[in-house]
Amino acid sequence: MYKHFSFQDRVILQYHLDNNPRCSAQEIATILKKSRSAIHYELKTNTSTLLTKQQKFLNAEDNYRCVFLARFPFCCNGCAKTRCSHRSREYDAYKADRKAHNTLVKSRSDTKVKKEVIDILNKTVSQLIIDGVSIQVAKAAVNRCDVSESTIRRYVNKGHLLAKRHHLPNSIRFKVKKEYDYGRKPIDANILYQRTYQDYLDYIEAHPTAKVVQLDSLIGKANDKSALLTIFFMNSKFHLAVKYNRKHSSINGILTRIYDEAAKLGYKLFDVILTDNGPEFRNLPAIEKDDKQVNRLRVFYCDPYRSCQKAECERNHGLIRRILTKGHSFDSRTQDDIDSALSHINSYPRGSLNNCTPYDLFTSEYDIIIASIFNIERIDVKDLRLIRR
Repeated sequence: MYKHFSFQDRVILQYHLDNNPRCSAQEIATILKKSRSAIHYELKTNTSTLLTKQQKFLNAEDNYRCVFLARFPFCCNGCAKTRCSHRSREYDAYKADRKAHNTLVKSRSDTKVKKEVIDILNKTVSQLIIDGVSIQVAKAAVNRCDVSESTIRRYVNKGHLLAKRHHLPNSIRFKVKKEYDYGRKPIDANILYQRTYQDYLDYIEAHPTAKVVQLDSLIGKANDKSALLTIFFMNSKFHLAVKYNRKHSSINGILTRIYDEAAKLGYKLFDVILTDNGPEFRNLPAIEKDDKQVNRLRVFYCDPYRSCQKAECERNHGLIRRILTKGHSFDSRTQDDIDSALSHINSYPRGSLNNCTPYDLFTSEYDIIIASIFNIERIDVKDLRLIRR
């Protein structure tokens, strides 16, 4: 209680709104351990308005307001109507988390921009910057300037000073950073229920000996038909990469095949899968149970735009990119080429492993025959080649 809503909280909230339409605000507040007023504020503040094409054309939102939106849950989640002419409001965990984050950042930026500070900077620093002097030199030339260089640069970029961004000779060479829209639909929040990163941390705390693998996908060119499914074993830093067709191949089928081949030899490769919110991983929960509906593993997802939550896998991708560089197509490469590259990477000694190789640790934990199933061989250090081929 008395804390900001986390992404996990918003996923739980959307799950109950979508699947338990009769659930009251007090019941949800009890589940999330928050006050009832906090639930109301979250739903009233971070919902998104959806308009049909006709409503956008008429530009008359108020005429299409549904009377039920005036009471809990203040949105259309869980509504039984499949078609409705009223203006609808949707609570989406992704959009709500992004909206709340932007509001929080905006509320804490430039909270103390004072007119007198702006006037002083305009009289002293601005003219020097206009004349081509850098911010660092201009600040040093002014006696008793208590404003930092980063603050002056921020004021210039936001247009608070007479000196503008085009007066900074180095800044005009770089475009202003904008948020990039990947144009892909994220995983449904209902799938993320009890599978968020916080759930993963809670599970690992309760099961410290669980074997964890991190999944990701690598793309050579944007228009490639093929991509690489990478599987990173946390205990040994052993990395696998399997080529698959981005449209027709099944990632679930690849993982099931790898899991079953090791199980036939009496080894359980992993207990937990941690991956990102990529659309190619939306069906992973289907492999949590076997054919007899017995739980055999758990699937968890990182929070949106938080690749640092599986930093070990992302860092090891740097080694893969040395050989399989970005911008070069994977379509022409065979699985044998990829296995050869991963053999060199897994035979590379790591200081974090006490100068042991991932191959040695993996084969000591399982068996050499498991590595041979994946077509991974041990390469002597003298023969390692971690360069583009």
